[in-house]
Amino acid sequence: MLKKPHKVGTHTLIKYSLKKILFISLVILFLPVGQPLLAIQLESYPGSELMVRFEPPLKDIAQDVIDIYPRIKSNLKKTLGWEMPFKPTVFLIQDKVYFKQLTQNKFIVAFAAPDKNLIVIDCSRLYIRPHRLDHILKHEMIHLILHYHIKSVHLPRWLDEGVAQWLSEGVGELLEAPQRSFFEEALLSGKSIPLRNLKYSFPDDKNNLMLAYEESRSFVTFISERYGDKKVFEILQRMQKGNKIQTAFSASINASPEEIENKWIRQQRRQNTWLIFLAGHVYEILFLAGALLTVIGFIRFLIKKRNYTDEDDD
Repeated sequence: MLKKPHKVGTHTLIKYSLKKILFISLVILFLPVGQPLLAIQLESYPGSELMVRFEPPLKDIAQDVIDIYPRIKSNLKKTLGWEMPFKPTVFLIQDKVYFKQLTQNKFIVAFAAPDKNLIVIDCSRLYIRPHRLDHILKHEMIHLILHYHIKSVHLPRWLDEGVAQWLSEGVGELLEAPQRSFFEEALLSGKSIPLRNLKYSFPDDKNNLMLAYEESRSFVTFISERYGDKKVFEILQRMQKGNKIQTAFSASINASPEEIENKWIRQQRRQNTWLIFLAGHVYEILFLAGALLTVIGFIRFLIKKRNYTDEDDD
């Protein structure tokens, strides 16, 4: 998840300072009144390409981060064509209560702060899903890379998250993978979230948060499948050069984001036509099913009655 400063009282703005001793305080600027600031003891692995700071029980995971980072970095350079010339800092947190205070969101296990080249991972819940570390680290590194190269124009939140999920092949930073499609349910109920409402932030409640993630990934995947992977990268490259999202879309695929969004929604609805039909006629279907069961029950009753009559005649 990408953390950005928001209005006081709604989100957490995170600020950190690196010290030479093995202690660090991640300072929360907009905490509710009375909520204490926490300081946690950290050890360090200063690498040539990144710095890893971690709580003492997480030494093995810290070594894993050091080991897998160069491979992920090389892979992203080949995929995006962009360098990662900065040295990020990765914080590994074991105290899940502290992590929740940082994020104010219990549904995520990691976030990135691009302005600080910072990634924070909640390791207490890291392995609720298998093979999480690779996907989470890659996901958050994508956020850092995108914001390092796209600075002069606003990178919409839905595009930022959509690309991060698309390239990391999953919803890495979420606590759990959705067991059902929130997007399909939203299409059925007509409650999908317009992308314009996901330009700056995502909802806080679980269902709409999951929906926002799923929509973002689905939309970027749609562009990739409909127009090709190169068009996704072309949009990003044009934004790197200073083109706003509207111009980048028009120049890359000859359509506005809104036009592509409408095509995407229409395709999703066509793919789920039978579900939409069932949802729209649920009462008629239930009534018909009840009527059929009644007829079947009556026929079975007549058959049994006839059998009893035949037995009596014998």
